[in-house]
Amino acid sequence: MPSSKPLKIKPSEVAADTKRKLIPEVTKHYRNKWPPYSYLYPQPLVDLPLPRGPHMHPDLPKFRTYNPSPSWKLLDNVVLTTDMDVYSGDPVNIAISWAESLGAAVPFICSANEKRPGGDWETGVVGYEERLCRRSNLSATLSTPDPATYVDSNYPIPIEGAIYSPHVVRFRHDQDRIESLDVKDWQSLPVVSMPPTRWPKLTDGGRKYSFAEERQLVMNKMRAALRICAYQQFRYVVVGDFGLGNGYRNPPRELAELWREVLLWDTDLRGQFLAVVFVFEDEKQSTVKHILDDIAKKNKGGSSSSSSSKSRSKSGSSSSGSSSSSSSGQKSDFRVFSEVFNDTEVARVRNQIDPRYGFATIMGGA
Repeated sequence: MPSSKPLKIKPSEVAADTKRKLIPEVTKHYRNKWPPYSYLYPQPLVDLPLPRGPHMHPDLPKFRTYNPSPSWKLLDNVVLTTDMDVYSGDPVNIAISWAESLGAAVPFICSANEKRPGGDWETGVVGYEERLCRRSNLSATLSTPDPATYVDSNYPIPIEGAIYSPHVVRFRHDQDRIESLDVKDWQSLPVVSMPPTRWPKLTDGGRKYSFAEERQLVMNKMRAALRICAYQQFRYVVVGDFGLGNGYRNPPRELAELWREVLLWDTDLRGQFLAVVFVFEDEKQSTVKHILDDIAKKNKGGSSSSSSSKSRSKSGSSSSGSSSSSSSGQKSDFRVFSEVFNDTEVARVRNQIDPRYGFATIMGGA
């Protein structure tokens, strides 16, 4: 008697169908509507001027957090406000739905592999960039610089650089299904592909960056990705679990605080955006647990197994593997970001004197 369960499709099979069938169809029939090109910005912080004028938002952004709900993962028509929010759901689906409600495109800042387009998306690697490549033509746009730029290749991406793909076409709702959407339901969104810092040196029990230079690099990457969005005149932005998960292991609270600092106080970016939404596909993912597990292994003399684990994770452009839930005793990334962007916490930070403008700092020439 045949099984009633649907056959499980391997990610590599989905990738093969995407590469063989769907990407060529987009390129052949829709290249005028959705040009399959991208732009490498090697040094956005240096090369991209940001105008300041009447378009600037006069007030600091507001923040609000939402509790995760399973229904979010099923919603297509997401209506978001013009605040700073933290959501649980698929970031690309939310960006597309939000754009529909706004009547304006919403870019997605995506963790990227710095060496090759989409990382190992044709295999079973489950980082978000790889999975997005299996449900869209992102791999094709990343590997195809706009001919007008006379750039031969976008790779490797410079350390503070990123790739901007204006028209990434989503033709699958989910990456683990072979079925594609009806052509009438194909939609595009802008994607900013920025490689996060991977496996930084940490201190204070894995809660802080060990080196100020590495912390500054992380902040510069955030500023660079947001600067590309502002340069392209976007007022709304969606950010995924950038730099989080087992593949990157940046400290979640400090990472969230860096995003908050950039959005509140960066002199070039302040006022450029009406809303930035952080979307966590896996509301139970706990990067803190991954960090502490690695520390425990090293303390027990398991450095060799840790090194092997690191080697495996480097093949992907993001983490994913199994979720680390609150049942482990560690806070999820979603919860950490929700706390950092809580109204009360943001109000406390906004009422503090920014140390960068203190007398000692100014006199010291910093």
